[in-house]
Amino acid sequence: MTLPTPDTLRLWISQFGVMAPFLYVALYAANTVTLLPPIGILSLSAGLAFGPAIGFLAIMAGAMIGTSLTFLLGRRLGRGFVERRLKGRFKSLDEALERNGFATVLFFRIVPIVPYEVLNYGSGLSKIPFRDYGLATFLGLIPGAAVAAFFGDSLTQPFSPKFIAAIAAMAMMIAIPTLYLRVRRKTGHGTD
Repeated sequence: MTLPTPDTLRLWISQFGVMAPFLYVALYAANTVTLLPPIGILSLSAGLAFGPAIGFLAIMAGAMIGTSLTFLLGRRLGRGFVERRLKGRFKSLDEALERNGFATVLFFRIVPIVPYEVLNYGSGLSKIPFRDYGLATFLGLIPGAAVAAFFGDSLTQPFSPKFIAAIAAMAMMIAIPTLYLRVRRKTGHGTD
């Protein structure tokens, strides 16, 4: 079995006409809620299918719907259980998250050292207000969505300057967590 080329994939998606971006958003949101992999490949396919601008908007819409649903599921189904179990140090952590939720979520969206799914559901289980979570998620997803859409779009022009720039941007996004963890270890704030 051979893998489809970027052009055949783009042609297949175009069959859905004006509904294609909406179907993509629904699929992306469902993928986020159900924890089914591979969200990265799905992100790259938006730029490939719709171009960088519409691809970016589709990724953002799907991600915001999906992350909001996972937060709300965590809050609705698990928050009561967490509140009954919180004691001592964990209660202090929960209250700190309530006060600093925006900064915490924004940091982990930009420096993705915590898997997104864990952050989504974990935020719902915490006292982080949805307003803080939603705004930080929106702002924190912008760089990754832009790079994914740009990179996906560049796949139709391998080895072009656009493709090389997209590779460099993707490499930088991937390097951010690694660089952060190295700096933390060197300054003595990390664990070995």
